[in-house]
Amino acid sequence: MEKNLAWNFVVNVMVSGLFQLSMSFIYASTVVSLYTSYLTDSAVLIGLVPALQNAMFFVPQLLLARHAQSLGRIKPWFVRWNLLERLPYGLVALTILAWPDAPRGVSYAVLLLSLSIAMGGGGMTNPAWKKMIAKIVPLRRRGLLFGMSNAVGGLMGVGGAALSQQIFRRWEYPFTYGVSFLLCFLIQLVSWGVMNLNREPAVEIKTPSVGAKEYWGRLPGLIRQDRNFARFLVARIIATFGTMGASFYVVYAREAFAITDTFAASLTMAALIAQTVSTPLLGLLADRVGHKLLMELSGLFLVAALVIAVISPSVAWLYAVFALANLSLSSGMIAGIAITMEFGPPAEMPTYSALASTVQALPVLLAPLVGGWLVDLTGYRAMFYIAIGLSLAGVGYMHWAVRDPRHEDQVIVPL
Repeated sequence: MEKNLAWNFVVNVMVSGLFQLSMSFIYASTVVSLYTSYLTDSAVLIGLVPALQNAMFFVPQLLLARHAQSLGRIKPWFVRWNLLERLPYGLVALTILAWPDAPRGVSYAVLLLSLSIAMGGGGMTNPAWKKMIAKIVPLRRRGLLFGMSNAVGGLMGVGGAALSQQIFRRWEYPFTYGVSFLLCFLIQLVSWGVMNLNREPAVEIKTPSVGAKEYWGRLPGLIRQDRNFARFLVARIIATFGTMGASFYVVYAREAFAITDTFAASLTMAALIAQTVSTPLLGLLADRVGHKLLMELSGLFLVAALVIAVISPSVAWLYAVFALANLSLSSGMIAGIAITMEFGPPAEMPTYSALASTVQALPVLLAPLVGGWLVDLTGYRAMFYIAIGLSLAGVGYMHWAVRDPRHEDQVIVPL
């Protein structure tokens, strides 16, 4: 591990940076949400896009965790199947550019299907990716790795958002979105190529294979036995419902302040600048004191974003909303990836990680749909108030009910 640590560290920072650069062109809470709002007037259907994306990311993880746990050499399988995460963005770009006058329902269906397949590809390979990271990067450097990755990704994403502004100034709808998805697709391919440069150690960390029936039968017992892990899952579920407003910030901003698509691109820049400045420091903090604290800070950042969204008297306040919301997302991502690597024995990390992700599948599917339903029923502000309450509940439960696994001796019966 130590021999190739510096190489693999740089490679994975670049992979993440390029990936986040690609996603800055179709930033979920601005570009994708705005594009979806052109295709439907229903807040529920707007919320369905991130809902189905999230479910497609989380559900396959538990299904593939057993396979990932049995892998000796991880990289060949991972890089082959990870292409499925990247190719669908090209289909969205092709549809928009080749058929700009497509009926709104057709364009919506292509967007929903393509983004869901892309996230499903990411979910399929995520347990194997986490196992590979655990194999090539020691625990003492993972917080720094994820923090630096988010910082470099944020810095590159700021450049992408600046270019996105020019795209929205130069072209009209829908070509602006077609070009954005095309750039996302091309840079995704470059990121995939760099990912192939990882040097996986020859040593095989392999768990003895067990039958599928035995494997699935032991999962409920794992949750019952590792009560701290079970409480962690409950905290994540509560916090996930607090994110129900994430897809609606920009749609609310367009209705409340009549913002343009170009201004939305500047909100992306604000979000990514906040990510660039803060995440290396947050990663170092997590390495020093643990990722549980970072998860709690993530929830508090989200509460601050929601409060400002509710009280904002002018469009300028939206910069703070998007900066804090992305800071919450980034810190939660860093901590969420890393903390699940610390529960249970190392050989069972894919199962713990996949179980943590898959338990969230129903909440992440429901949260945007519930948010959209509340918007249609009561309006944006009421939905934001409910999200604030749920976020605070999640932070409180994480703080008082969950112990940091880093400071616990794991005595768990192997799966």
